[in-house]
Amino acid sequence: MSGVIYNTNLSKAQGLIPETFELLALWEPGMTPIQLKSQVQSTGALGKATETRVNDIVTRGFAQRYLIEGGKPAAWLKRMLADQVSRSALRQIILIFTARHNPVLHDFLTSTYWSKVFAGSGEITKADTREFLERAASEGRIQPRWADSIMERVTRYLLGTLEDFQMIEENRTGRRLTRPLTIHPETVRFLAHDLHFRGIDDRDLPAHPDWGLFGLMPADVIAHLEKEAARGHMQVQNAGQILRIEWKYSDMDHTLDAIAH
Repeated sequence: MSGVIYNTNLSKAQGLIPETFELLALWEPGMTPIQLKSQVQSTGALGKATETRVNDIVTRGFAQRYLIEGGKPAAWLKRMLADQVSRSALRQIILIFTARHNPVLHDFLTSTYWSKVFAGSGEITKADTREFLERAASEGRIQPRWADSIMERVTRYLLGTLEDFQMIEENRTGRRLTRPLTIHPETVRFLAHDLHFRGIDDRDLPAHPDWGLFGLMPADVIAHLEKEAARGHMQVQNAGQILRIEWKYSDMDHTLDAIAH
C-alpha cells in the first residue's frame, strides 16, 4: 500500500464518468472551477443536481483530478474526447486520475480487489472492503480513525466507485461479482508516456504502482510495451534486468495524436 493518509473525498465524488464527459464539453483551457460552476449553472448541465452537488462534482471531483498541473489532464481528456477515442479507453484513463487523487481507491484496487480476482473468488464483499479500511486504520493511514459511520460510508462508496468503472456488478442474489478490466492499447500508450514524461526511468516504469490498477505485474507491463513496439509506437530492448525504451514521441501532444490514430 502507498502509506499516504486517506481522506473521505471519494464519498463526495465517486467515478463521475458521465459527469466528467459533460464537464469536459463545457470546460476550456484556463477556466477556473468557479467559472466552470458558473457555466454549469448557466447551461443547465448536470441535470437537476443541487448547488451543493454541483459544488462537490466540480471542486472535489473534476477540479482536483483534472485541473491540476495547469489543467493538463483536463486538456488531454478533452482532446481525446474530441478525437473520438473510445469511451471505454477514456474510462480507464479517468480511472488513473481518479485513483491518483484518491489513494484509498488506488490502494484498494491494487491490493484487495486484484488479490480477490487472482485468488479466483469471483466477488468483492462489503466485508472485504471494511477489512481493507480497518487494516489501513491499524497501519496509520486513517488518522484520526474515522467513526464507524464514516467507515461504513467509505465502504459503500468504494464499492460504488468500482461499479462506476464497471469493475464489479451485482447479480440477482446481490453478490458483487468482479469484472476485471483488460487494459486497452490506448491506455497503455497513454500511461507509459505519461510516466515517461513525468521522469520515471525506463527500468522503473514497469513496476510503477499505476499499472496495478489494471492488475498488471512488471512482466505484464513489459509484454504490453512490446506490443506497442510492434505497433510502431516505441522500441523496446528487454535483456533480463535491463530495460531500454526508445521513445518515438517527444511530448504528450504527439502521444495524443498517436492515441487518436
